[in-house]
Amino acid sequence: ALLGLSCDWSREIQTSSPEYFRWTQWIFLQMLEADIAYQADAEVNWDPIDNTVLANEQVDSEGRSWRSGAVVEKKQLRQWFLRITQFTEDLLDGIVNDEKLKQWPDQVLSLQKQWIGKSEG
Repeated sequence: ALLGLSCDWSREIQTSSPEYFRWTQWIFLQMLEADIAYQADAEVNWDPIDNTVLANEQVDSEGRSWRSGAVVEKKQLRQWFLRITQFTEDLLDGIVNDEKLKQWPDQVLSLQKQWIGKSEG
């Protein structure tokens, strides 16, 4: 059996390319200047084998890393945050009303809504 595969290399994106990351850096600097990006110490899920931070979704019900299987440790680290609460309504509205996003799986949309984290009260 043959695998039919065609790649359009003219559409390749290299995130290590200066032509790419200059824009992500520019966007970040705009957020920093607008006081949307900031640093603070916070507790993270630390994988002691891979020496990396894990998202909550990457820690199983037994408190182990999905990557290495290690027992995940809680650790305080200085990290970057984005002040998105002032954009909560716009972000949630985009998830509900954007035609392209309506095609995303419900599980992904649910995770995005949880990440936005609107709370009342």
